[in-house]
Amino acid sequence: MNDATVKIQGEATIDDIEDAIFEGTVYKPAIIIANKADVPNATKKIEQLKNLGGTEMKILPVSCKTGFGLEKLGSEIFEMLDIIRVYTKEPNEKNPSKNPFTIKKGSTILDLAKRIHSDFYKQFSYAKVWSKRLRFSPQKVGGTFTLQDGDIVEIHMK
Repeated sequence: MNDATVKIQGEATIDDIEDAIFEGTVYKPAIIIANKADVPNATKKIEQLKNLGGTEMKILPVSCKTGFGLEKLGSEIFEMLDIIRVYTKEPNEKNPSKNPFTIKKGSTILDLAKRIHSDFYKQFSYAKVWSKRLRFSPQKVGGTFTLQDGDIVEIHMK
């Protein structure tokens, strides 16, 4: 906010005023996609952009013409939004679903079960997780197991 006029009627504390001003404010993460990284003087222009924006927003130089930087775009967006992709698999099926669930980083098996259906959450028994980070894969886990990007989950109910 650069400039504002605030009119107060009645008694109010500084905290009341601050709460009223920032009550509806929602800060969302953002990233600047700087296209044309393949043109002459692109590095200089990106530095100018960094000087204007400071360190507030991440700047990702890309080139739609050559494809430079585009391979990083998806992972940068996921990291910025703090989300992961988790694939589900039905019991007795060989392959996981092609469409992952996107959930917040740090989510558990029970969080995923709740997203799928309330019955999965209420009647949860255990899950099997396939993951590169696990010593044994698949591994039988409980509801509090924390998921990571790329995990494959098979939920079993009572």
